[in-house]
Amino acid sequence: MATQAYTYTDDDLSTWERIKKAFANDWEQTKADFGSDSSRDMDQDVDDTLKQMSGSDDAFENREQAFRFGYTAQHRFGTEHPSWNDNLDRQLRDEYDGDYEADRAYIRHAYGYRSRG
Repeated sequence: MATQAYTYTDDDLSTWERIKKAFANDWEQTKADFGSDSSRDMDQDVDDTLKQMSGSDDAFENREQAFRFGYTAQHRFGTEHPSWNDNLDRQLRDEYDGDYEADRAYIRHAYGYRSRG
């Protein structure tokens, strides 16, 4: 658990809201790229809606906290830590309000995400 609170600024949250859909699509594509049988083609059809409605364990919504944290951490700490490293990992572990070990891969993926827009 976090030893100090990580506070999202209004700018962090505004940026996150703008990027969230693109990030969700990227997550689905990443799962497909790694051969996940449960991932979908990014044609965005009825299956997309059904998956979200089913609340499957690997749905983006179940990982949003980790993705948001990693993405906003990159926005906040990217100049000092342009890439993932042990010092950054320790700092984020102390600040994350959740199960860091379970979410670490998602946080790291989000930290490395670069908007295509």
